[in-house]
Amino acid sequence: MSAADLAPPSERAQIARAAGIIMVGVILSRVLGLAREQVTALLFGTGDAVAAFTIADNVHTMLFDLVISGMMQAALVPVLSAYAAPAQREELRRIVGALLMLALLVVGGVVLVMELLAPWVVAGMTALGGGEQARGPETVELTIRLVRLILPAVLLLALSTILMSTLYALERFTQPSLSLAVRNAAIVAAALALGRSLGIASLVIGILAGAGLLALIQLSGLRDVLPRLNFGFGHPAIRRVLLLYLPIFLGLFANTVALVIDRNLAWGVDEHALGAMRYATALNQMILGLVAAATSLAALPTLSRHFADGNENAYQRTLATGLKLVTVMVVPATLGLAAIGWPAVALLFYHGATDLEGARAIWIALLGYLPGTFFAAFDQVLIFAYYARQNTRTPVLVGVFSVVVYFVVALSLVRPLGMLGLVLGNSAQFIVHALVMWLLLRRALGRVGDSTVGPTLRSALLAGGAMALIVLLITQGLVGIRPPEEAGLSWRLLQVAIPVAGGAAVYWAGLRLLGVEEARLLWQAARARAALLLAVAGRQPR
Repeated sequence: MSAADLAPPSERAQIARAAGIIMVGVILSRVLGLAREQVTALLFGTGDAVAAFTIADNVHTMLFDLVISGMMQAALVPVLSAYAAPAQREELRRIVGALLMLALLVVGGVVLVMELLAPWVVAGMTALGGGEQARGPETVELTIRLVRLILPAVLLLALSTILMSTLYALERFTQPSLSLAVRNAAIVAAALALGRSLGIASLVIGILAGAGLLALIQLSGLRDVLPRLNFGFGHPAIRRVLLLYLPIFLGLFANTVALVIDRNLAWGVDEHALGAMRYATALNQMILGLVAAATSLAALPTLSRHFADGNENAYQRTLATGLKLVTVMVVPATLGLAAIGWPAVALLFYHGATDLEGARAIWIALLGYLPGTFFAAFDQVLIFAYYARQNTRTPVLVGVFSVVVYFVVALSLVRPLGMLGLVLGNSAQFIVHALVMWLLLRRALGRVGDSTVGPTLRSALLAGGAMALIVLLITQGLVGIRPPEEAGLSWRLLQVAIPVAGGAAVYWAGLRLLGVEEARLLWQAARARAALLLAVAGRQPR
């Protein structure tokens, strides 16, 4: 390994610091997101009301993904990064202003049309699962009302995404990362304040309030670069954004078709399926948010600049750093959660309206999702590596192929395994996508990162395997004393906290013993950011 293959300490530290900033926000966001799902499980369980809300929530997220969500990493950040220099700020303001105007016209129009078509949209999301026959006309009517109520959030989120992408392009990570926590906090607050009076609709009220707050917080970070609304849709940067996004849209459309089929089948396969899959997904998304999203978003602007400068060695170094940072985090997260799955589910969700049968369904879904989550963490970095090279076509083609894999696995397993068959289909989709992306990127670049990625993965797996064994042994010992379903809240907390503490100590000691440098960088970045937040909090008036 040559000296050129080693990332400069300043660059590695910069990416680690940026990942640390994003990670703090992601931790807050995911913790509050998990609290949101806990409150939902407590108040509404896993039955028909949650099924109706899940369909409405899926409609709003699918529409958001199609119209703009995937544009942020694939097109907006890479293109806007080229206009981030101080001398180009005025042009950046015009570009962002035109993008905002375009979103107001296009996304606003789509939302209005969807409001009118809400009954047909719900029918399309539930017909294969039995529609009214599966859950009754009252549940279908509730779903239609929730869809109409939630759709305006799509427009607010679209505007927020453009503003957030601008901040990322300027390498201002604080507002985008912390604002996501505010969004989830609004949902939790609305559910607690209005849940008993408005029912499941309180969650939608929180989603609308959170989307509005998200946009306002992004604007606060752009006070010196406030966008100027205009109709300059012909600007080369906007044409480039749309050109890059077209393949992404086609790929997202394929994923949307898969999700529609998945929701249809889950609607009718089991009473608890939609709720259990939702809550298990929240746990897995927490892992992806902490592990992959923070590192990928932190590295994307740097990768984009290196590619634009034609500096392939620097590009490879940055990619290697991102992959290694993901490795040291995803291994303990997935292996540890698998080892402690049932006590964790019992602690988080087995309360209130969620009965034992519903909690066990969540556990089964969690275990089925975890293999896909492991590969999806690496997949995000690989996808962003392509986006930084302004290549959106390859990830889309691989995505379409992986959707076919999902259909084959899910449709083959849903009859014998029920909900678990759908979950395993989702995991197969992520696994195949990650493996094919790695093979194609290696073929195109000759290597993926540098020669230290493989040793880091082996070291992390070795330390993670020892950690998982310790966690499993401690967990089984504590469960043998008193099963979680028979324990009170304090004992359930101990059944999670003690194995987690023991596993973390084993894993950290293993990484240090094996000389994994990225573990130290992450620890320093997290400590520095935590100290800064404490210092800021200490200066606030009491």
